Amino acid sequence: MAVARTPQNPNSSVQQDPPLLRRGKVVGPGEGISVWWMGDDLITFPAVSEDTGGEHAFWLDYPPVGAGPPRHVHSREEEGFFVIRGELDVKVGRLAARAGGGTFLAAPRGVPHEWRNVGQDSAEVITFATPGGNEGFFLELGAPGAGPPGERRTLPVQEINARTLRYGVTYMEGGLDPLEGALPIGEERTPTLVLAGEGERRYSAGATYTIKAAGLATASAYTVTEIALEPGGGVPAHRHARYEEALYVLEGTATALVDGEPYQASAGSVVLVPWGVHHQVHNRTDQVVRLFDLTVPGGIEEYYRSACRPLPGPGSDPDGDLRRLTVVGRQFGVEAGPGEGGLA
Repeated sequence: MAVARTPQNPNSSVQQDPPLLRRGKVVGPGEGISVWWMGDDLITFPAVSEDTGGEHAFWLDYPPVGAGPPRHVHSREEEGFFVIRGELDVKVGRLAARAGGGTFLAAPRGVPHEWRNVGQDSAEVITFATPGGNEGFFLELGAPGAGPPGERRTLPVQEINARTLRYGVTYMEGGLDPLEGALPIGEERTPTLVLAGEGERRYSAGATYTIKAAGLATASAYTVTEIALEPGGGVPAHRHARYEEALYVLEGTATALVDGEPYQASAGSVVLVPWGVHHQVHNRTDQVVRLFDLTVPGGIEEYYRSACRPLPGPGSDPDGDLRRLTVVGRQFGVEAGPGEGGLA
């Protein structure tokens, strides 16, 4: 848990931040708090609100074929989904689409949404909500995830809603109007669907940053970036004045240094970094490492746009890239810090 802090100017120095009581950590594949949701849907939380200062909750959902939540709407949270594997039918407001592996979906608060696994096997989906707190609904109603799955079950909408009042979520019976139950806070907002390979790209020092959702798409609540690290590439040592960060390893094994502690983060691991904590991520293998990166609140995309090149080119200059990241970072509350392997 963090001490109370005053709102940070994104350009302020992290040296002015009050003391931080939370430490960064790496949560290994399958680790965290697990529950069986509605009998046979396994949900694992690498990060709950207590881990992130209340800024977000981050979980992995493994819905079996045919599983998925009924239509519902959030009054507090922005929610995001990234399909690691499988196929989902998603409906958010008037958007209806098939989401396969590598697809990201931003669901604005106030806009009704639902999804269902329509693939041939269990899916694997990253889900997060910001601010945190909504995870309590699953932890309260879910069964301990240590044992085998149970029989699939459902609850009447009225019974669900009797439990969700404290979490700011309302569930609805199925109907023809996709905007039934929409809240004023969601007016004039639309969902964002980004397919695999899509997004705005920036490059620096062996790392390609593909911005999946930011700015207007998330009401500046968060930024989602997919990061690809070339062999020998990495994200240099730094710390943030304002951002909570969660990096999920999609592919490969990353070497992470978090608050001075070294980790080997294999696929399925989550690197949790509080604001103000030094960290770096490096690819020391001969294969590409892919990361899903969530930062809360939004805004770090402007740092990428200002400090990184649009694409790698023949005039590669890793040292120049690192100098630019350091110099430009000061304008965005991103401060270079002690690292290892030449990434300081």
